[in-house]
This record gives sequence, structure tokens and C-alpha cells, in this order.
Amino acid sequence: MKKKNFFEKIRGKGLTRRDFLKSSATGIATAGLLTQFPGLLSAAKVKEYTFGSASAAGSWYPLAVAMAKIVSDNVPGYHVTGVVTPGASRENMLRIHRREMELAWSSANILGRASRGQKPFKEKKDVLGWFSAYPGLFTVVARKATGIKTMADLKGKTIATGTPGSQTQMDNDNIIFPTHGLIPGKDYKAENIRFPDAIEKMIDGHIDACSYFMGAGVPGFARMADSIGLNFIPIEQSAKEKIHEMEPAFYFDYLPKGTYRGLNEPVEAVHMAYTTCCGSYLDDDFMYKATKAVFENLNFISAASAVFKKTKIEGVFKGMPLPTHPGAVKYFKEKGVTK
Repeated sequence: MKKKNFFEKIRGKGLTRRDFLKSSATGIATAGLLTQFPGLLSAAKVKEYTFGSASAAGSWYPLAVAMAKIVSDNVPGYHVTGVVTPGASRENMLRIHRREMELAWSSANILGRASRGQKPFKEKKDVLGWFSAYPGLFTVVARKATGIKTMADLKGKTIATGTPGSQTQMDNDNIIFPTHGLIPGKDYKAENIRFPDAIEKMIDGHIDACSYFMGAGVPGFARMADSIGLNFIPIEQSAKEKIHEMEPAFYFDYLPKGTYRGLNEPVEAVHMAYTTCCGSYLDDDFMYKATKAVFENLNFISAASAVFKKTKIEGVFKGMPLPTHPGAVKYFKEKGVTK
């Protein structure tokens, strides 16, 4: 006997294929199909969302997995999955816009550019902010033996500014140093190398200085400070307006004293937030509950990566380059935090 397919079985229950496709979960249950197809009702009720991160080797992936679990466990009707996205911030923006992804990590500058339709994007992307999580900063250091103490002192020196095409390299060589009157190839020699290579070259005396965008307290800077001694170079007041004009996502704050050996006073540096974001099309109630779930479980999420320990509800708007989703704003407002 020929085996009946799914819709032949449904017709046997008195429903046409069109009737079935129009039916709600309640209608299906009423038709008596729930006992025969128990997965139908749960599939209709649970929405599957995706949380984008970056490569599996970084902090964002374990954080996305942890946050996805917290949201799934605390927001009924939704299941969120944290995924690896090799293209990181840019890929996340494109996929949120295409509705292939609902939640994601992003650096603040890429998030802002996506919302404005600026390079590397050709059009405005359908994204909103969720919250600023923790800061990264451009830590500019020179070998203590060079005597370099200011940005002007770097003229004529060899400076490691990041791998070719990386955010760190482009922002160093296009914004940070030019706004201080230092043009790569003319006023300094740019070594476009990885941070681990810069550490070795600094210690060996093959380069004079380096500038990398990272969190505070990075082991690589600590190793250099312990091995050869570092001078931490502050941003100049005269450059701040130009820097912010060129990249609105940048802001200015201090690298606290004591972060590294020899850092006896706070040093002002260019900061940028690592942010989370979402599709503007997401339901306000979902975003309210998701935000509540995250901020009531900060310790669990921090266990996935220690960088999240710096995430505080008081700083959720700091460095956010675009409007925040109304559902999240509602929760923050209830906690007394407004932009």
C-alpha cells in the first residue's frame, strides 16, 4: 500500500492543505491533530532567534552563547542560539538587516556606520542599539629608553599600528596619528604587524612604540611594562575635536593608574565601546524581557569571559552611536538609567 504523505493524512482529518496552512495552533489542536503531530504546537509558539558574535577564538562567541542561554531560559516563547560569525561586526550588521539574525555583538564604529549607511555599507541597515558593554581603547606606548613622552615626540620613529586592513591599523594610520600631525610614511614609519609581533619587537628594541585597540590590563602590555618599562602616551587636547569628528563612536576617558607597572598617573586615551545590537523590527516586550534577563544574570555571563565584568547598567548608553531599542530603554529607565 502506498504510504500517505503528510497532507494526505491531514485531508483524512477533514482539512485541505490550504485549510491547514491557514490554521492557528489553536485550530490545529481543535481539529484533533495535536496528539498525532505533537511538535506542531510547540513549533508554532517558540520563535528561534540567532545571536551573532565573531570568531570562535575571541570573547564575543562565548558571551553570545551565555547571553543566548540566559534569554532562552528567561523569556518564554523564544529560543536564542549564539553562533560564530567569521566576519564579526560587519557580517552581523548585514545579517541583522537581512533578518537572518536578530541579536549581535559589534564594535561601536561599525554599528554606527551601518545605521548611517556609510562605508563599508552601501545603505542604511535596519539595526538599533541594545547596550554598550565594555570599553576598548587605543593604548599608545613607547619604550621607556627612547625618552618619548608625547605624541609629538613620535615624529621620525617606528611605530607598530596593527595588521594591514584591521580596524586598529586603519584608525591608527588614518585618525589617531594624523590628527596629531603625524602622517604614516612621512612623519613616522608604520610597522603593520600583529600585536604579538609588536611585543617581541618592542622588547628587542627593533621598534620605538606601538598603538593597539584593546581592553585595559592586556597581558601583552603588562609583559612589556615588566620587561623594558613603558611610557604611556596621552592623547592631546588639540586633537580631540578632530578625532570625534572623524569617528563619532570614539570618546575620551582615562587608562587608570596602576593598570600596568610604571603607570603612576591616569592617562587620557581614545576609547570606543564594544556594543550589542538588535534588529529594529524586534518586539518591544521581547527586548524588555531579554534586557532584564541579561542584567539580572551578569555574573553568569561574566563567567563566559572576564571582560564582561566591566559591563555595568550605569554605562549602557556610553559610546552608543545610534538609538537604543525602545524595549531595552524601558528596562533601563525603570532602573533609573537614561541617556
